[in-house]
Amino acid sequence: MRKRLEFYRAAELEGLRRELAVSLVKHDNLLSEAWVEGGDVHWFSDEPKAHGGSGRGVSPLAYFLSSLGLCQLVHYAEHAAAEDIPITSLKMTVKGSFSLTRPRSFEEIDYEVDIESPASPELIARLARQAAEDCFVTNTLKKACKVKGYVTHNGFKLLEL
Repeated sequence: MRKRLEFYRAAELEGLRRELAVSLVKHDNLLSEAWVEGGDVHWFSDEPKAHGGSGRGVSPLAYFLSSLGLCQLVHYAEHAAAEDIPITSLKMTVKGSFSLTRPRSFEEIDYEVDIESPASPELIARLARQAAEDCFVTNTLKKACKVKGYVTHNGFKLLEL
């Protein structure tokens, strides 16, 4: 993890840019499949049966919201490992409020992070800030809508991001 963080520090100084491509194909009804070129993992998106889908995949909006949490969890893991911060449990919930009128979009996204750790509240607060600040998804969404984060440490509200 330290090497990963060193790479990002150097990339930031050099202004490096990268590109990520995801390929998709439409299957029957509302089912779609996606994968990263050259990768072995394929994932599926569908709507629930109640919304006309077959229920064979996660809805696109659920994937969208989960990307914020998944991205931040990567950054929690890398910083915790690199700084030897012990984490007993790390959970996250992401909720989005959106408009069904055109133009359809998310108006607000709230996320809650629940961390169990013997580390000090100050160390966990720093970790939470680093994870949010390093997250591509969180930073991109903040340009489009209101994004708020709430962090709980060992059952006590710690901070709002």
